[in-house]
Parts: sequence; C-alpha cells; structure tokens
Amino acid sequence: MTHLRSVATLALVVAGLAAGCDEAAYVLSRTLAPFVPEDEHKAEYDLASSSVLVLVDVEDPAVASEYPRADSLLAEGVAETLGEHDASGPVVPVRSVLAARRLEADFDQWSVARAGEYFNVDVVLHVQLFDFRVKDSPGSNVLRGYAEAAVRLVSPQTGEQVWPMLAEAKLITAEAMPDPEVEETARYEADLARGLGTKIARRFSTYKLVDLPIRPKVK
Repeated sequence: MTHLRSVATLALVVAGLAAGCDEAAYVLSRTLAPFVPEDEHKAEYDLASSSVLVLVDVEDPAVASEYPRADSLLAEGVAETLGEHDASGPVVPVRSVLAARRLEADFDQWSVARAGEYFNVDVVLHVQLFDFRVKDSPGSNVLRGYAEAAVRLVSPQTGEQVWPMLAEAKLITAEAMPDPEVEETARYEADLARGLGTKIARRFSTYKLVDLPIRPKVK
C-alpha cells in the first residue's frame, strides 16, 4: 500500500511538472520535507529559569594533580554557554564552589543533593571527569587533547536524578585538534576544558545549527 501511495505521489509530481504548475513544487516539497535535516537543536532538558550548581568531580587523582584547573575551567565553560543561550536561571559562580571546597572540610564527601541544598539551587548539573589529557603521550611534544565526562542532572529536593532518564549518566567526549597557533600547554588545557564545558551545556540549550563554528577548536 505504501509503495502504491509513493507511486501515485510521484505521478502527481511528474504530471505537475509537465503542466508547468506550482502545485508540483508544493507536492515535491511536502514529499521530501521529512528527509530534510533539522536546522535547530532542541534542549534535551529544559532548565528554563532554574538556578543551577555546576559540580565537577575529577575522578582520576592523576588528572587532578596534573591539571588542577581543569574542573574550574570546565565549569566556567558550562556556565558561559548556558548564559549565552539563556538556557537557565542563575548559575552558582565557580569561585563560590571553590570557596566551599576550601571552607567545608568534608565537602568532597557530600552527596550531590547536599551540595545543591548548600547552595540552595533548583538543580545540580553533576559532571564526573574521567579522562583529561592534552598530549598523545607523556613524552610527546604534540598537543592533541582529549576529555571524557559523565553528566547528569540531580534534584537537591528529592535527591533523584532527573536527566537522563534511561541511563545513569550521559557520556560526553571532547577532542582538541593540534593547533599551530597554540604552543602553551596551559592555554591548550583551557581550550579543551572550556570546549568540553560548552559541549555539555549545549545539551540543555536550544540553538540554530548554522550558528555553530565551522572549524571549532574543540569537537
């Protein structure tokens, strides 16, 4: 039946083209419309006007030791992108989170929900950073960054995960290609961390695909 309908539609298009009528263009556009890629990315979870705590936990002690700024740079990347797209309400400043880690001796043992209650936010965007490196190998001089993190949203009020619904977390990766203009490891580290933060925040943003950079520093 579907085959017959397709044949009938094609016959209408051909007939319309032969007659030179505008209806043919309409039928053709409606027929092909489902195959045209979407030009807009929809937020996977609507944060609306919710206040947000971006909580980054570095799971690998070696990463935390070698790249002590990675967590804060990543959090800044998330906050900046959410702000650019008006994707959420206020985001707890990174400096406030760093201060809490210093002042509260057992902060790192708190649950995600308790951290959210401490800052009195509507939702916690929890990022677990598992992998972060800026070189192919420790002895390499080539800057080629890679980062990997698990991301989820948690409600401080209930302690329940609200996104994603069908998995423990969403795995997000980022790769920074060699950049001949960047020789300083610190700058490359910042680009990779902020780039990963941007990719994470885009999950909760609605934006036009044409607005994305053609050659991003981090993909």
